Amino acid sequence: MRTVLLVDDQPLMLQALTNFLTAEDGFTVVGEAHDGREAYEKAHELKPDLILMDLKMPRLSGIEATRLITAELPDIHVIALTTFSTLDFVLPTLRAGAAGFLEKDARPEEILDALRSVDDDNLALSPSVVRLLATYATSGGVVQDHEEWTGSDDIALAPRERSVLQHLASGLSNKEIASAMSVSPGSVKAYLGTACTKLGARDRLQAVVRAYELGLVKPRLGGPHPDPA
Repeated sequence: MRTVLLVDDQPLMLQALTNFLTAEDGFTVVGEAHDGREAYEKAHELKPDLILMDLKMPRLSGIEATRLITAELPDIHVIALTTFSTLDFVLPTLRAGAAGFLEKDARPEEILDALRSVDDDNLALSPSVVRLLATYATSGGVVQDHEEWTGSDDIALAPRERSVLQHLASGLSNKEIASAMSVSPGSVKAYLGTACTKLGARDRLQAVVRAYELGLVKPRLGGPHPDPA
């Protein structure tokens, strides 16, 4: 049973999410918060497995709350659930440590899949967010808070590390990447770990975003592709 903290400044949205998740097997809603500051406090008090986090809220934004929570309570997975899905929100949220980014108009099964798979080597992103990141990656765009990343911009990924990130950007899990590359899942994790270190990223999702920004991978939304030699 996974425990969930719901964060939104709209009472009707909180009630709808509570009713929705309470009716589903495998989830227990342990609390609600109405702004980022309350979310931060309840995260420390309740230590839920998952947090569904709105972004634009009073007192403390969802992005800043996510940054604080993931830094201080790294075992908690925060998934953004918001109406704001532009790059100005997506990239800072993922950089803050969010394990996923969903739009509020996502289908119920998309939200459930995200909550169920966030621990299982999957990226919890709405399809529209994946397309947004793909457009961003191919446009050569630069965001203003680029300096928030640690590490050097002069990064040389080994071919296998680059390939793992490329497959990850296409939405594949570790098991699927291992099959596509004809290596073991353990090797995939090792390649990914090294890539995260080189990129100064704390997790797989941040590594993909960082690789997007540096032009080290190009997202392909059509599934597996050939690996480099």
